[in-house]
Amino acid sequence: MPDLMPALAKEARLDAAARHVGDPWLPQHPYFDAAEAGFDILWRTIEPHLAGADFTCVLDLATGRGRNARRLLPLARRLILVDIRPENIAFCRDRFGDDPKITYIANNGYDLREVPDGSVTLLYSFDAMVHFDSDVVRAYLGEARRIMAPGARAVLHHSNYVGGEDWLRAPHCRNFMSRPLFAHYARKEGLRVLRQEVMEWGGIPRLDCISLLQRD
Repeated sequence: MPDLMPALAKEARLDAAARHVGDPWLPQHPYFDAAEAGFDILWRTIEPHLAGADFTCVLDLATGRGRNARRLLPLARRLILVDIRPENIAFCRDRFGDDPKITYIANNGYDLREVPDGSVTLLYSFDAMVHFDSDVVRAYLGEARRIMAPGARAVLHHSNYVGGEDWLRAPHCRNFMSRPLFAHYARKEGLRVLRQEVMEWGGIPRLDCISLLQRD
């Protein structure tokens, strides 16, 4: 009988890392109101990265209160909203209603086990993965390879901050990650890196990065 302890220990570490970052982001967190107010301008920065994407089935990872989903919904034939906080999923359900093209998932913060293999044509995450622990980022990249259809793309906004490992003390709560490390993880998990664009956030140059990936 195989020893399950290493797998269980890894799962426990991922769970702890995901909860440490995810637990504070309840719907009443003051950041959500501020982020929603300025999002229409920010969307202009995001749109070019979506050029050429297949919107048949879009997954919005760490959807929060749905500010990205509001923009993705008119484009998508099907939209899957995923968040570690059941309260955020409930908020989005109230916001968007019982639209038959939306699927709501409260997950564990590090995998997408409820999403079928090869079903997603666009994996999207903006202004969320910047906070994720590096182990959680890699876990999601592995899941991305599984759930993405051949030719599907992923547009992922992540940290480019290597100044420390305590995300709560870092500028804009960025977790430890870099453009090259993210690309390395993506390739290790079987994804092709099409483009990476380093960007400023909150007046801090090169704090973040948007990576465009593809499953071949």
